[in-house]
Amino acid sequence: MAATIPSTALVPVQPVFAESERLALAGFLAGYRGLTREAYTLDLRQFTSWCRARSLPLFSVRRADIETFAREMEAKGPGPRHGHPAAVHHRRVLQVRRRRRAP
Repeated sequence: MAATIPSTALVPVQPVFAESERLALAGFLAGYRGLTREAYTLDLRQFTSWCRARSLPLFSVRRADIETFAREMEAKGPGPRHGHPAAVHHRRVLQVRRRRRAP
């Protein structure tokens, strides 16, 4: 059996986001606070993870990609954080906005 020799070589790691993507995400979230910010943070975390899993750069996303993401999330059903106060607040905000737009 061959002995393994530990390596001290460094492996370069690519950053998760480009600087422009990181600034865009931070800028978007800066406009919110409290439970709304928590809800949007969760949404963005899920969406950006979904994009990374498909090697889809954030600024290359098309409407069809967003709709595919939404359908996949709906198919999964409510997650463990579905009852989290931020998620509940987020759903209520969306319901109020829909009512305001209704004729």
